Amino acid sequence: MNTKARASLRRCKRVLVKIGSRVLTTGNGLNNRVIERICDDLSLLRDKGKEFAVVSSGAIAEGTAIMRIPDKKTALSKKQALAAIGQGSLIRAYNEAFRRYGYTTAQILVTRDDLDNRRRYLNIRNTFTSLFDLGAIPIINENDTVSVDEIQFTDNDMLSAMIIPLVEAQVMIILTDIEGIYSKDPRTNPDSTIIPEIIDLKPKDLKAYSDDANPMGRGGIKSKLQAAYRASLLGVPTVIASAYTPQVISQVLEGKEIGTYVHPRKKDMLNQKDHWMSFVSRPKGKVYIDDGAAVMVLTKGKSLLACGVEGVSGNFRPGDPVEIVQGSGETIAIGLSNFTSEEVFKIKGAGSRELSAILAYECDEEVVHRNNMILRKEIL
Repeated sequence: MNTKARASLRRCKRVLVKIGSRVLTTGNGLNNRVIERICDDLSLLRDKGKEFAVVSSGAIAEGTAIMRIPDKKTALSKKQALAAIGQGSLIRAYNEAFRRYGYTTAQILVTRDDLDNRRRYLNIRNTFTSLFDLGAIPIINENDTVSVDEIQFTDNDMLSAMIIPLVEAQVMIILTDIEGIYSKDPRTNPDSTIIPEIIDLKPKDLKAYSDDANPMGRGGIKSKLQAAYRASLLGVPTVIASAYTPQVISQVLEGKEIGTYVHPRKKDMLNQKDHWMSFVSRPKGKVYIDDGAAVMVLTKGKSLLACGVEGVSGNFRPGDPVEIVQGSGETIAIGLSNFTSEEVFKIKGAGSRELSAILAYECDEEVVHRNNMILRKEIL
């Protein structure tokens, strides 16, 4: 194990902590003992000058317990109602736990649409900045009451990865119900061990860490490692550890060998805008380009010009993210369009000097500028 990498965690001032629903709830509601232990640990570290944002699951599970719903296959609309019922109890538990130490919490509920919209995304970042300036501890959850897609398709592991740039965290700690990532399924292999570190995590490696070998919460180990991978691209390390370990966050930040440490990327890291385009925003359309334009974009570092555009699909506006697709049908990049989808259709194949005449106003020469583009090969 690279002890120097672990030791660097001691210098981290701002920390993002994600806590899964399996450790926060029991069949009878919230596990207040676990919540209080974690908040005790965080508060003592806060006394030493550390800053935290907490991504917390548990609202739906708490609402289910309050209303005594026995059927786990609850209809979506009822899940949204249960989230509304449980969210109050969840934030109250954090309020009471932190209030004993004189700290104030702030509830932040977000949807995927909030993060998908660039203006709202940046506004959320400003809110976090103000909260940290005020000394508050943000408690973050998906707004399950209104966000249909989030309940069905996403989890708080991915939410955590998406908001790392907003929080400006220097490390992400994912607390779950097992000790870390196992080498084998511990239920059937007594000789299984915790993998102490993953040095160069890539998407193609995720299959090597199967859910069968690592029985974690709703998102599963794949989701947690995907979140860790996305954090690594920002230069942020991740530690996956057990929430049941006494003072687990303190031990992690002291550099002790606990859980699994996922190393951050050392070079070719993504800036915040590229991270948003790659993993947070959802493309609003596609721009199809010829092979010559693909070569210029992929190998020459050039912007995408209208003369290389062959077609367009979707409905997008200036500033929206779009997929750039070459003739083979492969998406080679994602970028921010300078034009609407209708305008791109009008100017496709045209020379740069013709654009203003076609559109009847002075405009940019580039459909997508290279400074607002991220190649797919850079994030794989």
